[in-house]
Amino acid sequence: MTIKSNHVVVSFFIFTVSTFFVQAEEQMHHSKHYGFDESSPVQKHKMKQHGHDKSNPVQQHKMKQHNGGHISHAGGHMGHGMVNPESKKFPSTGYSETKKIRPIERPTLPHMKGDPVKGKVLAYAQSKGRCLACHVMGADGSQAGDVGPNLSTYSKLGRTKAYTFQQIMDARAHNPKTVMPPFGTNDILSKHEVMHIMAYLETLKTAVAASVKPKRQERNFFVAGDDFSGADTYVEQGEVIFTKQAKNGKSCSTCHSIKKSKKNSLKGIAASYPKYDSHSKNIIGLEQRINICQKKYKDSKPYRLGSKPSNTLMSYVKFLSRNTIIKIATTNVNADAIKRGKASFYQKAGQLNFSCADCHTSVSGKWLRGQPLAAIEPNGKYSRTAATWPRHFIAGHDLGLISLRQRIRHCQTVTRTNPLKLHSQEYTDLELYITTLANGKPMLAPTMSKLRGE
Repeated sequence: MTIKSNHVVVSFFIFTVSTFFVQAEEQMHHSKHYGFDESSPVQKHKMKQHGHDKSNPVQQHKMKQHNGGHISHAGGHMGHGMVNPESKKFPSTGYSETKKIRPIERPTLPHMKGDPVKGKVLAYAQSKGRCLACHVMGADGSQAGDVGPNLSTYSKLGRTKAYTFQQIMDARAHNPKTVMPPFGTNDILSKHEVMHIMAYLETLKTAVAASVKPKRQERNFFVAGDDFSGADTYVEQGEVIFTKQAKNGKSCSTCHSIKKSKKNSLKGIAASYPKYDSHSKNIIGLEQRINICQKKYKDSKPYRLGSKPSNTLMSYVKFLSRNTIIKIATTNVNADAIKRGKASFYQKAGQLNFSCADCHTSVSGKWLRGQPLAAIEPNGKYSRTAATWPRHFIAGHDLGLISLRQRIRHCQTVTRTNPLKLHSQEYTDLELYITTLANGKPMLAPTMSKLRGE
């Protein structure tokens, strides 16, 4: 199979990448396993033609940004895939969750003098104050966000110690709708640690302007088939899985045509998922529908959700619906599930007391650490989000090809919310709600994140 894009025929090119899924389920094999040999003179020539010459200094820099396509995926927010043990002490978004959000605490101001040196360390630490995620502070604070107010001249604001102490311990006492985590109430910072941070804030006297953020691109991702990128490889690999025969001699192509005019065509099918399944009498996602066929018609073991085969085959099936308008039914059997999914979207949970809406409605357009926050609420500028997944996702760390559910799970992990299983009804309902926001938008999946400047 070849993919035509802007009068260029993109041949079978594998973007060598080692993936790490949020469930750490598997890594992609080396590119040679899929027939791509970088040592081949022909492939070397093709790589130079398409800007993938490892001897080129510019390309070396880009590969360094991408970690050369090989990444161990550790560090940062608890490793970006590791569940913080503390998160299990706080409510998840599970329907059967019994833990409650902790009530607002109003502790007494301790009689102690904080240490500004210790306070700065605590304020900058990702595992503690992580203040730079939302605030500009000192001149040496890198990638400061602008979700919260600029704190570089905090000592001149005239706030009392009691006010500042309460704001850090539990800002809900001042604003019940705040997106600031209740650091003290939820055991992220002790009273003494808060006093140290307060001492550091009192040293901030010189105004520091927020760094100029690059303008968010209208399309911050590459589209398979439209742009030459690693996303193209998933279409190629997906077709291989689609046509590969199982032990009983059947494949996806045995029952389904990829031509729109033929019976049982899959053209446009993906644009209607998630949807109600009459056999299971439940809402299911596209990858779950694939698994039904895998077991029922191919007598094969279902794919593990989030695995490479599952995401790659789903990418190909969605590619077959390229530019088909998303049309998710919002009435009858879907109505209750959409209602539940919407409730999950706005439900605060976890140690940081965040909801999806906190980042993607109330402060959308702002920057959290080094990442822009997208507006995916109804009629939001990026409400098409669901139409762009699966995506080879890169945002300071390379997660490889992941599904929308894995992206949701990843968000919950880094915000210290105990994540759910990918096949859970909660994630299905949430995916359904998010996909309804993309109604009327064209299917673009699979895609690949762009680095800044690309």
